[in-house]
Amino acid sequence: MATVNVKSSHGEEATLKELLMEGIREEKKKVEYALSVSSGIISGKEGKYGMSSTEFLEKFKSGEIAENEDTFQWWAEYKLLNILKEKFETLNHVEICR
Repeated sequence: MATVNVKSSHGEEATLKELLMEGIREEKKKVEYALSVSSGIISGKEGKYGMSSTEFLEKFKSGEIAENEDTFQWWAEYKLLNILKEKFETLNHVEICR
């Protein structure tokens, strides 16, 4: 768990709290959209190659699947998807305390 203290030399506590929550809501929307796009790209790769991303990663790391623009994009997209999932989980568990 992480705690962050925020100070403002101007404005009411309720206003500051609402501004922070609005920022978090907006960021969640962006991350949700990015998750959707990334998941779609990955689903396309899985369909194209007829294997799950987990299977692909094992074969890609071991050299069974050659690195080219398409396979590198799959690998990078999968890494991005995991980063986005972690970010979304973090945003979902933010609590504004007094």
